[in-house]
Amino acid sequence: MPTDSVPKLVLISPVNEATVAESALAPRLSSLRGKRVGLLDNSKSKADNMLDTVAAILNARYSFTNIVHHRKPSASKPAAPEAIKELASTCDLVIVGVGD
Repeated sequence: MPTDSVPKLVLISPVNEATVAESALAPRLSSLRGKRVGLLDNSKSKADNMLDTVAAILNARYSFTNIVHHRKPSASKPAAPEAIKELASTCDLVIVGVGD
């Protein structure tokens, strides 16, 4: 049987090559004293409790000037752009909490 009439198969590899995004770490703060802190809760169980506890411990030690709270709609969804914008413009550092 001639091979001309045999349908050809096209194989596609399901493996995707990773692309690495260029990024840089944020500069380190020289101190936490008097800083404005953001808390971003991922909405999982007890993430809010953990963040509040960490913030209270750090605040007792460093006397933050402000603490801003935000909560994601769910762990699998990104934070609202408005929340990210507020955290970026009003906070010196942000702590992200993952619960469970």
